[in-house]
Amino acid sequence: MTVLSADHVGFTVSDLDRAVAWYEHLLGAAPLHVERRYDHAYTGEMIGYAGAELSWAYFALPGGGHLELIEYARPAPLPGVPETRAIGNGHLCLLVEDIHAEYERLAPVATFRAPAPVRITAGANEGGWAVYLRDPDGITIELIQRRAAD
Repeated sequence: MTVLSADHVGFTVSDLDRAVAWYEHLLGAAPLHVERRYDHAYTGEMIGYAGAELSWAYFALPGGGHLELIEYARPAPLPGVPETRAIGNGHLCLLVEDIHAEYERLAPVATFRAPAPVRITAGANEGGWAVYLRDPDGITIELIQRRAAD
């Protein structure tokens, strides 16, 4: 198998309208596409839920790739464990130019895991900054600012 590139990352959300508004604020752009009450037979077959009915939104991610947000109507959605350390939990990491400015911009709408961006003191990103935050469903987003070029 030859993998050509990553195409998208997807998150299941409890309320698509709320999630779209939140991610528009985070990304600074509207979704490329929103579809309501989608029930094409191939989708249910592909995801393993015959008769699935869902709504979804698709955002372009800066630098390439896409973010897909999905709200299930059928089958009924299940509650998740949005704890970062939960097995199977993933996160989306966004590279930012000024993490301190982004922290201030997002503070009114996001729950941060630290009281300020954290200085990275070891490893490949030493000298940079990072912080985790959560969206309204508890999905983890990481912001990272690379160290300044020497």
